[in-house]
Amino acid sequence: MVTLLLLAGFITSCGKDEDKTPIFIGNYFMTEAKVSETFSVPITGIPFPLPVPAGTDITSAIQTALLSSVSCSSADKTYIEIREDYSLYLSCELANELNAGTWTGISKTELLLNLNTSAVPSAPTGVALQITDVTKTGGVLSGKTSVPIPKLLVAAMVNALNPDWSLDANAPDIFIIKFSLKLTQK
Repeated sequence: MVTLLLLAGFITSCGKDEDKTPIFIGNYFMTEAKVSETFSVPITGIPFPLPVPAGTDITSAIQTALLSSVSCSSADKTYIEIREDYSLYLSCELANELNAGTWTGISKTELLLNLNTSAVPSAPTGVALQITDVTKTGGVLSGKTSVPIPKLLVAAMVNALNPDWSLDANAPDIFIIKFSLKLTQK
């Protein structure tokens, strides 16, 4: 009887392991990043912080912040490789691979990307990018996250919006920006 119970437990646990098969594995490129929660940026010469509204497209800035360690002719050629062995690589169309860290499927709707300092040299301890509300439809992995954006990158974003603007010298060193993200599978 004990053997039968152990066998039933083993078979049940094997089935549960299969249920945890990650939907995340694949090669992706970043196709969209949009602000999901309005944040404010202090601009020199403007008496109030400039709001950056939810829905603002920040794809280029996020690609620069997270993918700049790989040299590619365009962002759609920079792959984020989520591998079966829980490693995470960045590459230019699967060439010149860079070990970017690891990943964990916390649940079927939550993904953690542990980007190391090779992937994000500006972050001395790397970046843990937790993506929540993850769905995968038609090869598109989408979800929500937040990421610390350094002051220098925010200053470049501000200048790109309007060359006459500059980030106030008293702005915080880091901005936590909440955004939605879409990764399209290659």
